[in-house]
Amino acid sequence: MKPFHFFLYETTRFISPLGIAAEWVFVAIALAIVAVFPRAFVALVEQISSGFKALAQRRTAAVILAGVFPVAVRLLMLPIVHVPDPSIHDEFSHLLLADTLSSGRLANPPHPFWQHFETIHEIQQPTYSSMYPPLQGIFLALGEKCFHLPWAGVVLSVGLMFMSICWMLQGWIPAEWALYGTLLAILKIGIVGFWMNSYMGGAAPAIAGALLLGAVPRIVQAATTRSALLMALGIIMLLNSRPFEGGILTVCALIYLLRYLWPQLSRNSGALLKRVVAPALAVVLFGFAFTAYYDFRVTGSPRRMPYAVNRDTYGWPENLAVLPPKKIHSIHPVLQAMYEKEIDNRSHYSSPARIIDSLVTRFFDSWAFYVGPALSLPLLVLPWVLRWKNARLLFGFAAIIAFVNLFQLLLYPQHLAPLCGVIVALLTLGIKYLYELTRKFAPVRAVYLLAVLPLLLASVAVFKLEAEPLGISLSYWERAYEIHRDYRAALIKDLNQKPGKFLIIVRYAPWHSPDQEWVYNAANIDASKIVWAREMDPASDAALIHYFADREVFLLDPDRFPIQLTPYHASSAVSLTPSSH
Repeated sequence: MKPFHFFLYETTRFISPLGIAAEWVFVAIALAIVAVFPRAFVALVEQISSGFKALAQRRTAAVILAGVFPVAVRLLMLPIVHVPDPSIHDEFSHLLLADTLSSGRLANPPHPFWQHFETIHEIQQPTYSSMYPPLQGIFLALGEKCFHLPWAGVVLSVGLMFMSICWMLQGWIPAEWALYGTLLAILKIGIVGFWMNSYMGGAAPAIAGALLLGAVPRIVQAATTRSALLMALGIIMLLNSRPFEGGILTVCALIYLLRYLWPQLSRNSGALLKRVVAPALAVVLFGFAFTAYYDFRVTGSPRRMPYAVNRDTYGWPENLAVLPPKKIHSIHPVLQAMYEKEIDNRSHYSSPARIIDSLVTRFFDSWAFYVGPALSLPLLVLPWVLRWKNARLLFGFAAIIAFVNLFQLLLYPQHLAPLCGVIVALLTLGIKYLYELTRKFAPVRAVYLLAVLPLLLASVAVFKLEAEPLGISLSYWERAYEIHRDYRAALIKDLNQKPGKFLIIVRYAPWHSPDQEWVYNAANIDASKIVWAREMDPASDAALIHYFADREVFLLDPDRFPIQLTPYHASSAVSLTPSSH
């Protein structure tokens, strides 16, 4: 590709797909409104602003409002935006963990026919478990136990996330800007974003990162036990959600704190140890003990995470470029295809052009989710924002995590979740800078700027809800689901309305994408109304059917449209020959 064409390709993605382009139009309209809106309304806007500032000064009330607002709005939207159905690998894996925990277990025994149930992001040996750390599963299990709905745990986690972010921002920036920035984040990612409308789990590490970094300035200003405990809680939550990025962020925060606490330790070590170090250390040690015990129950070793078992067994996730790839061959073609797809990610580092393309893709995915066109102007003034000391420190935390990501093969928005509060803080400081700059030359327009920005984000959110019915494409992490989602959900709904129990044997075509995986099951497979299994060889398939003799058996070929179930006996001539794979 010629240099000019390469540059054009890399830059035009920031005005496409069509959903992004439409958002730029919204931004242009909003700026026009700020520029020409009649001055007559400025008194009303300033009155509303005064009430907002008064509320923000009541810090506890502001934190509570930050949590209640997105939850209330999302629940009011249920008649038009229903409880989400899972479709992405990670979602099913987290739901398996939630089902396991809500059943009173940390792991499940392997199934006698476990090879028929092998799937992506789950392990089958030495236990049948999710590969992920347990925090997101804990939230989903809480929703299942309290409301008989795992998604209730998602809603709870998002509410807690914005409470944590508001609390964090109050430690770094003025209170009115902390609440204002949190409000913008709610409108940007909190109500229609995929963290609220999927089971992926971005909110859990975002809570953890906000607790950790929100405690840092408070400990520097007044080393209290409460701040130390919240910091320790954040550390443990990071360990059990995003341990890699969270571990690096924790080390950075502790090094910064040690710089400030070291003189106090030399002058009054006893009081500081008793008030801060000992309580935090006790919580951290308890958290590490829990994590080690969880790993022991799942993998048989307190030092081996389920994530590592999954990588040793299936060859993925291939996240760290510095690690040599595993040499794996799966008996299931679709799992082998997933392995080869993961290995192919290493080609991102095969040439300068591929490196640039990978970095731009990572930046675009994160930009579209956290910032988008609506918040790009505050991002562009970041060089001026960094004149403030707190902004430089927060940016430093983000820069370190960004640098570390250069050694990884992929970057998705949830990977940056521990930095969510940092991103919100930097964007808010960018808006603060723009407001103060505009106020010098056009005070009325500065007032309108702050009033229009939330309306802009709300309008974009409504637009994105209607984008799919209108045939307007969004970036992947704005829609965040796989194309087989509705088909699988419809089949499950239909079968749940019928009497009896069912075994669904899934037969994939050779070209089937590993991203559209159907074989996912509950924690107790034998007790499930619906069991999903892979077709293997005639002898194994016959033994599986005999094991589930009390079930009606169907064949599913998801690569043949229309997607529907057929009685397995109707395809017996095919099933008694080796799989077409």
